[in-house]
Amino acid sequence: MGRQAYRKELQRKKVKKPVKYIAAFFALALFLLLILYLAAKIPREMIRDNCLASAEYLNALDLFGYGIEGVEASKNDHYADSVLLNIGWNFDETYTLRSIMLAAYYYSPENYENGNFLATVRDGMGANQQYLRYWHGSLSIVRPLLVIMPVQGIYILDAVVLALLFAALLIRLIRKREYTAALSLSLALAATAWWTVPFSLEYTWVCMIVLAACLIAIRLSEEEREERYGLFFLLLGMVTNYLDFLTSETLTLTMPLLLLLWLERKKKSSFKNVLKAAALWLAGYAGMWVLKWILTGVVFGENPMPYVMGHIEQRLGGNIRGNVLSESLPVFMLAALYRNISSLLPFGFGAVGTIAAAVLLVAVIVFVILYHRKDYDRNRILLMAMFALLPFVRILVLHNHAYIHSFFVFRALAATVMAGVLILGEITGPDPFRRKHGSTS
Repeated sequence: MGRQAYRKELQRKKVKKPVKYIAAFFALALFLLLILYLAAKIPREMIRDNCLASAEYLNALDLFGYGIEGVEASKNDHYADSVLLNIGWNFDETYTLRSIMLAAYYYSPENYENGNFLATVRDGMGANQQYLRYWHGSLSIVRPLLVIMPVQGIYILDAVVLALLFAALLIRLIRKREYTAALSLSLALAATAWWTVPFSLEYTWVCMIVLAACLIAIRLSEEEREERYGLFFLLLGMVTNYLDFLTSETLTLTMPLLLLLWLERKKKSSFKNVLKAAALWLAGYAGMWVLKWILTGVVFGENPMPYVMGHIEQRLGGNIRGNVLSESLPVFMLAALYRNISSLLPFGFGAVGTIAAAVLLVAVIVFVILYHRKDYDRNRILLMAMFALLPFVRILVLHNHAYIHSFFVFRALAATVMAGVLILGEITGPDPFRRKHGSTS
């Protein structure tokens, strides 16, 4: 091939990739919109009995109940679940597209949200509040399930699905003899109390996406299809935005990418490739949000940004019921960090947990000093450290949201725990005890 032909081929590939990404973005967006539309078309009568049973069940629970009293990591969020189901109940079969764009629900300040959900189902109180800034795409799953089971059944189903995904992932890693990766994943989930996840619909979506994405990442690595990584993370960002309620969204970027970095540790890691994957995830995530707001504006013939901007400004700053923290930005940001870090286990178990964490940290430091190797990959460690720190950046930027909702935002720190174990594995290498005693090189 001549030089000119070679340049033309390179140019063709440069043009082809963005077109492929754009086409994939709109194809998936159309599919996701379609399944949400079809779910909204389900007649209300078909879900009435299970919605009523769900509303009565949630109304009998605390909005924010503890699995383990006083342990923030075990707190459930029935507030968000009540709002989601309230929106799903109030979808309009006649004006379906308008209703899924507006995401209207019944609200009264005289009731808690679980009481409002009961009032709209049992007493026929009509929707009077919008929640248009999110897709609420999880209703494309929840609303069909409500045809056959109440929310109690969905919680159980979520637990089964999460357990199966986790088991499948561990089995794949152990069969590949990737014991460090399996340990990092297990400790990350334990430190962020994933056993609490199935008891709140709000928590489940990101966690399911992460486990499924890690399974797909293993397959992509085995097939050595690096050219697909960019598309994979683009679609991953889209699905995250569609399903999530702004909980621990960065996990769907950080954990699959950390796993890929570990599985491909024999290859030379590239800042460019990693940053490209992260940029495409962000493009998918942010692109879905922008698309939602554009579609809402087109459907209703008015600019939705005044409704959206108030929410954005609140999440970036805002007050906490007049709390003095809002008057001092540095103190506010540090408080948000503290609340999230202190929710991690074992920190979350109070003084005893903090002592246990301190002992564990000292043990890790001693282990690294005794068993570190000289030929570890500093570039790979730097890449992993970047993604270990990303949740902290998210907490600092959205400090108001992270402070108020630390009991679920902290789960993003699972990536930090996972990265820490993988970095430890890179520094000490395989079989550190044998190597120290001269059995291996």
